[in-house]
Amino acid sequence: MTIPDDTYLIGVAGEDITPPVGIYLAGFAARTEPSTAVYHPLKANAIAIDDGNDPLIIASAEILGFYEHTEYVRSRISEATGLAPASIVLSGSHTHCGPCIREMDRQRHGELDEDYVERLFDSVTRCAKIAWETRSPARLRFGTGQCDIAVSRRKPDRKGGVEWKPDAGAPHDHDVPVLAVETPEGELRSVIFSYACHPTSRSGTLIGGDYVCFACDHVEATIPGVTAFFLQGCAGDQKTRSVDPASETFVHRSVDEIRDIGVDLGESVVRVLASGALEQVAGPISVRQTILNLETEPIDMDLVKSGLNDDRAFVQAWARHLFDSVENNTPVSTDVPFEIQTVRFGNTLAAVTLAGEMTVEHGLRLKRELGPHVDNVLALAYTNDIVGYVPVRRQIPEGGYEVWFSQQYWKRTGPYVADTEDRIHAAVSRSLGIS
Repeated sequence: MTIPDDTYLIGVAGEDITPPVGIYLAGFAARTEPSTAVYHPLKANAIAIDDGNDPLIIASAEILGFYEHTEYVRSRISEATGLAPASIVLSGSHTHCGPCIREMDRQRHGELDEDYVERLFDSVTRCAKIAWETRSPARLRFGTGQCDIAVSRRKPDRKGGVEWKPDAGAPHDHDVPVLAVETPEGELRSVIFSYACHPTSRSGTLIGGDYVCFACDHVEATIPGVTAFFLQGCAGDQKTRSVDPASETFVHRSVDEIRDIGVDLGESVVRVLASGALEQVAGPISVRQTILNLETEPIDMDLVKSGLNDDRAFVQAWARHLFDSVENNTPVSTDVPFEIQTVRFGNTLAAVTLAGEMTVEHGLRLKRELGPHVDNVLALAYTNDIVGYVPVRRQIPEGGYEVWFSQQYWKRTGPYVADTEDRIHAAVSRSLGIS
């Protein structure tokens, strides 16, 4: 089938994935109580985009992420659709009030609901299959709005390090990328949008999608008949702003406060759609996958030995793991396989997916460096087999959670080496054919 340069075959599907009350929730290591109620249903969505040559499917879910289940879910979608696994993107919204599905969650929180996990993957696969099978001619348009709900959580402590406090002056990305799916006649069918901010507005034991679900609600309520879904940006060091701009702490929000935050984001999406300023996405699709081995610093045995007596349980566990490995001559790898996918729509749009909790400056750098080569850039993180936090070079000497403590949770040998950021961005450029 011949498809015009500015038209694709596109299908969209969605499904409820709300887990049963009583399931354990992922995201906060200290939370050990099961869920007690639902404040908002969770959903999965998928979009299939086909230019007749290099198709792709993006499947999203309001969960922490797909992590080690990525290849299994991809294989199921591949079997259901015929697409190669490398042409399938899996994206988690990263809500911290969604279900536990990882093995590490079993250790931190409690037993996994294996039946639910399989139903979840059934739903994601079914969404992808329906999206693929219901493709019809459509056009894509891209625009960018603004929303200031995010703030950095890394405030300099004036000693060369950082504190876990709001810092409005630190790097942030308040862009709201919006991808509109329209019929050839110009009728809006679906909206995919993104933002760079952790969905960690509340902890507790209620199931929900944080600001993300309320933003989608607002778009769908404002534009009846339209399906809206969200893809997380480079949000590793960003949290929702404090109610009080002068606050020195982050507090967990009420559901009504989260709704207000989501409405702010949703309204920014609506404004973009109403502006008429969206640009046409056109040209052949090119999907590429790269597996890059990131490298961590080697083991510092003095630090390991001191960690054996640390007051923090996660540090003790990290130190014991590395100490025993060395004592038993068990090899400990410093390599961390890291996936990059790029999707290029001619010269009109480049989408980049990164398999980590990328701090915000990664997204800013992608837009800055790729901008001269393509009209628009969509920077996505929290995709596929998430490796945990990936800071930029500037942040490594500062330490803190995103640089070091999170690596200890993963029982890695050390922080990432200094050139990690540059290697990632060079690989992205090569994948897009612009280096």
